[in-house]
Amino acid sequence: MRQLKRVFLLLICMGIISFLPNLVRAAVNGPCVNCHIMHNSQNGGDVDAGGPYGHLTKGNCIGCHTGTNSGGGTSTGTIPYVYSTTEPEYGTTTLAGGNFYWVADNGGNNDTKGHNVLGLSGQDQEILDSEGAPGVWANCAESCHMTLAAEQTVYPELGSGCEGCHLAVKHHKSGSTTEGIADEEDGWFRFCSGHMSGGGHGVEGIEDDDWQYETASDNHNEYLGNAVNATTTAGFYNLGNTMTAYCCGCHGGFHVQDDSGSWIRHPSDAIIPDSGEYAAYTTYSPEAPVARPSLTTVSSTVTPGTDMVMCLSCHRAHGSPYDDMLRWDYDGQVAGGGGDDGTGCFTCHTTKDD
Repeated sequence: MRQLKRVFLLLICMGIISFLPNLVRAAVNGPCVNCHIMHNSQNGGDVDAGGPYGHLTKGNCIGCHTGTNSGGGTSTGTIPYVYSTTEPEYGTTTLAGGNFYWVADNGGNNDTKGHNVLGLSGQDQEILDSEGAPGVWANCAESCHMTLAAEQTVYPELGSGCEGCHLAVKHHKSGSTTEGIADEEDGWFRFCSGHMSGGGHGVEGIEDDDWQYETASDNHNEYLGNAVNATTTAGFYNLGNTMTAYCCGCHGGFHVQDDSGSWIRHPSDAIIPDSGEYAAYTTYSPEAPVARPSLTTVSSTVTPGTDMVMCLSCHRAHGSPYDDMLRWDYDGQVAGGGGDDGTGCFTCHTTKDD
């Protein structure tokens, strides 16, 4: 009788779990051997001469995420490739963050076209080590992340290179919740966690299943914005769990106005006006994504007067073939019928290309 009760309870538990796939699905799935090895040794030799690597992985972040995307991440759709050894087809085989190819030392080797990351490229040759990231906060000098291209030694537990932005220890969080929003319990949106992102120290968002390998007005990531709390406390902006807040962790100096209230840099986490040329941006363009005041589901529309422009509206997080990691060729944006009608800057500034 006791054995029958145990079997009965086991069946009940299995039944409950089968109805809760979102609560048990790992963000990374598939055979453990694809990514991990216990001792970095096999058949009398090292699996990788550069190892062993943290978290018992078979390679570093770049090693696992190097390749050419096909059919969403990979042919099986389980790993997003963010670096390609040959030039990818921008916008076709690249994902939401772009690709490090154009900034990598053995790729495009152009510091202006991507984030300089340890293992892929040296430190930016145009910026002094002491200056840190462009737009860095003055009081962050000698901080833990002056550059992602060097080993971070102030707080080693925070990671270096890729892990300066993506916390690898959270890769086996569920990756999905019942409400469909990646937040703290899921390891944050794309595992982006950092001190500038508000009380919970991370980014909230809705994650596209194939990392935006295929995009459309109704098929894309959704990003959280916060124009209400764009105020400073002790010199830091309190923007909540938003992507703009996360970018401000290193680039906070770009998010400022002058004393007269006029923007001296392009605004970010600023509400798109619901008048004039801006009012015509109503169909979501993955080329120029917006941030939302709240997250519910993926939407194919943009609501001027509510939705916001953000850092990723213009930039790729990893890299692009264009200067300043822009999503489009800024030099090719010509007002008054320059040939790029309705794209790039003109997605929001809808009348400037007339």
